[in-house]
Amino acid sequence: MGYMMGIILGLTCLLGLSKALPMLNDGDLPPVQDVAKMARYIIHTSDWTVISHISHQGNSSDFPLGRVFSMSDGPINNSKGTPYIYSTELDPVINDLKKDSLCGMTMSLAYGDYCKDKHLDPENPLCAQVMLTGHLQFIDNNDEEAKFAKEALFSRHPEMSSWPTDHHFQFAKMNIANIQVIDYYGGSKYPSTEEYYNVSL
Repeated sequence: MGYMMGIILGLTCLLGLSKALPMLNDGDLPPVQDVAKMARYIIHTSDWTVISHISHQGNSSDFPLGRVFSMSDGPINNSKGTPYIYSTELDPVINDLKKDSLCGMTMSLAYGDYCKDKHLDPENPLCAQVMLTGHLQFIDNNDEEAKFAKEALFSRHPEMSSWPTDHHFQFAKMNIANIQVIDYYGGSKYPSTEEYYNVSL
């Protein structure tokens, strides 16, 4: 009985997630000529990112380090382009980033099923990816922007609403300085932040 209940709950979660998240198909992808829109599209359809920074932790101090974070640039129907995360100072990476906010974020179509369904290796340029560099800025939970960050993240990561309050979770965002996109053969593309934020999805 418990086993069957687990299966039912699992299927219910999957069905709910499939309704909440945008599904990818060929018609959804922006044309490779529209590099700023491709960048926005990849970021908006990504639920997680790898944040890379220089570690200040024990034996890894002064080495580059990457860590996975849940991420959102807005609710499904309200993409803003700025990636938000929600984490706690109990995470050593967050303490690192409070000492030195310089970091990078990487998102890829490989994070979902698109590339697998198209039999594309994650390193294949057609399995598009975007790399952001800039500074991570922490947001006071009482600020007006924190309301949008909460809506952006909790609507796509509902588990966050139950995370313990005594862990002092805080919102943060990437202040984007540079954007690098790989979505086709021939090398990287570099849309400006102005082009990026002028995109409507």
